Amino acid sequence: MDITAYRLRELREKKGLSQREVAERIGVTRAAYNKYECGASKPIRRLNMLSALFGVSADYILGKNETDFESEVHDVNPKTHAQVKKYMRLSDFGKEIVDITLDAVFEREKEFSSNQS
Repeated sequence: MDITAYRLRELREKKGLSQREVAERIGVTRAAYNKYECGASKPIRRLNMLSALFGVSADYILGKNETDFESEVHDVNPKTHAQVKKYMRLSDFGKEIVDITLDAVFEREKEFSSNQS
């Protein structure tokens, strides 16, 4: 997953929106928006709308500017912040491995938590 795809997914989830909701707000189909989040295409024509919707710069979405990222994580502990910065510097393959691992651990924790209730 490239940086733009990763950031779009992260920003959308942070806002609590579905892909369909974002697509409707920026005037594309859900399938077209899905391609942005999968890294199959770049949202060049819709970049300004996405920036406004998510409240970050276009450079941040494209991975050219970490300033917005820095301001988003100011309240995160230093270890987590350092880990996220390492993640941002990984290759696409490295990020994919981390994403798969994180998703698996997250699902396991979620299942464990629901079984405790």
